[in-house]
Amino acid sequence: MNPTFSRRTGLRALAAAVVAGTVTVQAPAALARTAASTPAAGADGFRVLPYLMEPTATSMDLVWFSERDVPGTVVVSGPGLGNNHRGGRTRPAGTRVSTPELQPLLAYTEKELAQSIKGLAQGSWLLGPASYKHRVSLTGLKAGKEYRYTVTQGGQRHTAAFRTADDGANWSDLRLIAFSDTETEPYGRIENREWELSMVTPYTEGSLPRPGEGSVWHQTFGSTTRYGQFTLKYPLTQDVALRENIRHIDAAAPDLILVAGDLGQGGGYQPGWDEFFRHFAGEHSDIASRVPLITSLGNWETFAALNDGYGTAADRSPVVRSRNKYHAYFERTGAGTDRENPRFRGSYYRTDHGPLTILTLDSTNGVPDESVGAGLLSGAPFSGDDRNFTAATMPTDTQGSFTQAEYEAAFPTVFPGSTPADADLPVLNPGHEQWAWTERQLADARAAGRIVIVEFHHAAYSVGVHGTPPNHEFPDDQSGVAMRVYTPLFEKYGVAVVISGHDEMFQRSWVDEDGDGVGFHSYDVGVAADGLRGEQYAKDASGQWKPVRFNTHMEWTANTHEPETWADVDGVRHLVDGGMHYGHLQIDLKRRGREAEMTLTPMYVFPILDDEYRLVRTERRAYDDVQTVRFDRRGVPKPRR
Repeated sequence: MNPTFSRRTGLRALAAAVVAGTVTVQAPAALARTAASTPAAGADGFRVLPYLMEPTATSMDLVWFSERDVPGTVVVSGPGLGNNHRGGRTRPAGTRVSTPELQPLLAYTEKELAQSIKGLAQGSWLLGPASYKHRVSLTGLKAGKEYRYTVTQGGQRHTAAFRTADDGANWSDLRLIAFSDTETEPYGRIENREWELSMVTPYTEGSLPRPGEGSVWHQTFGSTTRYGQFTLKYPLTQDVALRENIRHIDAAAPDLILVAGDLGQGGGYQPGWDEFFRHFAGEHSDIASRVPLITSLGNWETFAALNDGYGTAADRSPVVRSRNKYHAYFERTGAGTDRENPRFRGSYYRTDHGPLTILTLDSTNGVPDESVGAGLLSGAPFSGDDRNFTAATMPTDTQGSFTQAEYEAAFPTVFPGSTPADADLPVLNPGHEQWAWTERQLADARAAGRIVIVEFHHAAYSVGVHGTPPNHEFPDDQSGVAMRVYTPLFEKYGVAVVISGHDEMFQRSWVDEDGDGVGFHSYDVGVAADGLRGEQYAKDASGQWKPVRFNTHMEWTANTHEPETWADVDGVRHLVDGGMHYGHLQIDLKRRGREAEMTLTPMYVFPILDDEYRLVRTERRAYDDVQTVRFDRRGVPKPRR
């Protein structure tokens, strides 16, 4: 790392450049617009409510955002709190004062200020023009204890409570919730997404078919075309779907929430981030004030949306800004990060909670760089399923839209005073920092007898549109297949579950490459609130659509294995049960003497509609694919029964 550059100095330099008007991302001219498209002057109080970061058994960080450069105050109560020393002063026990830091990357761009969304009042989704970050570390806490806190910011106060992790020895049970692909944006308030129907097993025996073209359902919610087929849209908007999903998650009282990437509809699109926090730490919910979010970077975190997408080969600064907006919200610097490589800003990190270790990896880029469009492929072209997969055909990259060198070259244009060597984009492959760090953490967790879960965005095992590698006859330029390079490590060190997203499906694969009966479940939990997709199909020699199924490890998908049941009730066609819905994976870990047992339950949020197809309520239901993993006293999964 450049010894003269750090995140803080880089942001200060960027802020100075913004003030000087030399950085167009938030040029002052962008604020000189009509009242309809101009954010209100900075409001007093919170822009984002306090949310929890870097949870441990003895500490917790609180992060929140304001629109004014005004310190906030935290008062926390609970066991073990002592005096806080800061700036040469000693404050009363349980009291902390924040230092606001301007986040210049989070200001609206001219394109965002000018954006119009049909069906929404222009600019109604915008907040104030400035974002100030506040971060306070609460240390000296006791394991497995509850703490109550109140944050006062301007004239507003927010009170919540959290529980610290158990110490790993004294625990009885633990609950996690996992999902991904929230992909929030203002347009999600009015958008109904595709609702793919399986071509293999669409309905249960005796079920009526879905309402057809021209039906009241079609007129109410709309349609699209998938694989040449008329396809209805889902009855819940993305916004309502996420609200209902979070409501049911909150009622389940989890200890942690895993969000496996694609948080907003473009990491470089500020209204997407505003919408994300409205759901998790804002007007719709404050669940992140009480339950820590364990998040990973996805492909959308590298995309600037209307702010020039992935940029150009000559200028990838939109990608750099996008990733570093994520870091502005979720930068991790604690003991679970790679201290030898702080430039990655916690893109990959470790979370220990009771007996559990969660490794969050960054799957967004690999080398050698590959691109379907440019024909740059490291693996020899092949067809068929993964039974023909060899080291010679293994892909190396998950991102065909930009290269590692292009990203690094653009880094100094966003952060004045930095060099390409300071860039925050890690490489996923063996021989690089993330790989070495991952193996060290796995070895350490195994030596300590811990149960291990791994989280990253790009599902390595999938039957969806991203499930085939870029060198396949049906290629994908953002395939997760390159992440299979980690499989031998996961099997060697006894990883129990891998959580991913990306394909916007609910699916599970069983991976046991060495055939010893001990392997891991690999999930795509991309059903938070965006697309509702099914298997990837392609036409066979006769012109018929058939599932590609490159991934032979697949055992269950909601789209294929949970057929729909439709019935007419008083002359109105209603969905009774089954099918693909928004939802989440519930992970329950229980102690069994000196051993442990994990139950994995895929949950879905089922909409109950009246006869005019208006939402009455949603119900939380379980799919028929509950899995159990048993562990020995060393935290190693036992052979599958």
